[in-house]
Amino acid sequence: MASFNLTVEDSSPLISYSPAGAWSDSPANDTLLSSYSGSSYHITSTQGATATITFTGIGITIFGGHRQNYGTYQISVDGQTVVASESSAGQDVFQQVLGTVAGLSNEKHTAIVTSSSASSIDIDYVNVQTQIGETGSQLTKSTVDDSDPSFIYTPASEWSLNDQNYFMNDTLHYTSSAGASASVTFSGEAVALYGTVSQDHADIQLSLDGQNVTFGAGANGFASTLHSQILLYYAQGLGSNQHSLVVAADPQSGTGPFIDVDAVVVYSSIPGSTTSSSKPTSTSSQRDMTSSGKLPTKTIVGIIVGSIFGFLLLLALLLLLLRWRRRRQADLRSPLTPTLPIQNPDTLEAGLSTGLGGSRLSQNSMSSFYSGTPPEEGFMQGHSRDASTAESFSSLAPINASSAVPATRDHSISSNAPIRPNLRPPPLKLPVS
Repeated sequence: MASFNLTVEDSSPLISYSPAGAWSDSPANDTLLSSYSGSSYHITSTQGATATITFTGIGITIFGGHRQNYGTYQISVDGQTVVASESSAGQDVFQQVLGTVAGLSNEKHTAIVTSSSASSIDIDYVNVQTQIGETGSQLTKSTVDDSDPSFIYTPASEWSLNDQNYFMNDTLHYTSSAGASASVTFSGEAVALYGTVSQDHADIQLSLDGQNVTFGAGANGFASTLHSQILLYYAQGLGSNQHSLVVAADPQSGTGPFIDVDAVVVYSSIPGSTTSSSKPTSTSSQRDMTSSGKLPTKTIVGIIVGSIFGFLLLLALLLLLLRWRRRRQADLRSPLTPTLPIQNPDTLEAGLSTGLGGSRLSQNSMSSFYSGTPPEEGFMQGHSRDASTAESFSSLAPINASSAVPATRDHSISSNAPIRPNLRPPPLKLPVS
């Protein structure tokens, strides 16, 4: 169900004080008056004096002051005493919890605060916790201000506008005509009417869908000054269809002529999305999701983190695969062979030429090693190597001079290239057994 709170100030007609004259409204000589909610409170020093509130809801919390000269009190709900305490304190503190009750059935209840001593107690305001709609539904609240065209004032000439900033939306409609009325049509399951209370106000006659109720608006000592933005009336269990509310004055002996309208607040419920299951149990995350109609925050965070981790893992795998393919293609283009300086034309020593145009040694280039042509004298002397190295190289060349090479072999190396010595060992002759 959709839950919400209603604040009932001490000057609201929803709270009735008895006996008459036992309670005072906001003593003007109290220098700490502004410490109370709305700068107002009701106080009594009469033993047995009561403040009664009838409400529809599942809980109630009553607030008041704790002051040095205060006494004791009791709170009962539906005839059962739930709190017996005192309001005295070594130092004045305000807007303190006098008592609270929760877990009530969502129906009409009566709470009574009783002064149990001849010392003072006060009441500041009351919070009522209530519900509308079905299980899992969500609350919507809309305010219809007195200046909204939805309000119809009859006759219009008998109503006036007050635009002071202590009214809701800085506007208030009021009248002193006994026959004047204000009406509004709305759709919703609960409605609250807000206005002012004052010692010069008349009683109010209110009609909701043809059902009439009359309540005071501050006269007969109920209020000693003007209190604004006060909850005057509340009803729920109306159904979501269209409703009509009419407000009019009901002047009585000893009351003033005025009534006013500040705003109407309409409460509705929107059914939430629920999931039925044949299983008898469900996980806590499933309960959170069905109760609020959306995934819990921790589940959303887990999904986001998991998605990011999965994306990074996939990206890493793709990079590894791409690197592997590049290595494989490089291996196919360059099969493993011994690395020789002569295979790379850039590393050839000055004066040498392969005549191959490539870096790889062909079979035909091997013919120069057996050509029998001795190296030119001074071949090695143009290099940085010493002369002894060159001489030792030249002394080996005649060993291959007797080895003839077939004339048909193509000599791809130029004739001035040095003759590579044949360093192959002689064939090994094994004894025949």
